[in-house]
Amino acid sequence: MCLTDNERLYNRLMAYHDTAACWRPDRFGMPRYEGEVFCGVNYRMGELSGAVLLAQFGRLEGLLSGMRTHKKRIKDQIKGLKGITFRRLNDEAGDTAISLVFFLDGKEKVKPFVEALNAEGINAGGIFDNTVPDWHIYAHWKHIMDKVTPTKEGCPYTCPYHQGKPVEYSPDMCPRTLEYLSRSVHLDIPAQLTAEDCDMIAKGIRKVAETLL
Repeated sequence: MCLTDNERLYNRLMAYHDTAACWRPDRFGMPRYEGEVFCGVNYRMGELSGAVLLAQFGRLEGLLSGMRTHKKRIKDQIKGLKGITFRRLNDEAGDTAISLVFFLDGKEKVKPFVEALNAEGINAGGIFDNTVPDWHIYAHWKHIMDKVTPTKEGCPYTCPYHQGKPVEYSPDMCPRTLEYLSRSVHLDIPAQLTAEDCDMIAKGIRKVAETLL
């Protein structure tokens, strides 16, 4: 889904997703401006998906407000704990608050910390484990590292249209990113949480932190 207040961009988005021209006021007419008609695709959203999307829009503000309230309630109760640092948010007011991520002061502490949280009934996980091929982490995308392509030309890496420097990837090319991820603990913040749930989560985090950190 795309949102825009730019009419020209809206027209081009409509063209791209709906076979390029079927939606136009005069389907078979000449282009009204340069670039209006081109080869699009057929990615129209189904009616059922659209109905669910419209219904969810009506709930959006309530969902966001609930998750932001839950996240703040948990963070307020665990801030200042030794060995825990919160992920920096550049726009806290715009945070959807679907999750809480914090860093421990050593990557070797993440696994026992997460296991202890799980034992307390808190659904938590570590973000990066080099033994688990999680495709959320770039280092596990072997087909990207190996520059595997669907055609023999090797686009976009080695085809005739590539004009830049040779493209080279490696699992360790972003060491600081991997270092942060390796110290990360992740908790989902569902909108369905209650204040009691939030307090239980915060209490469990405090208990584990005081024991292990």
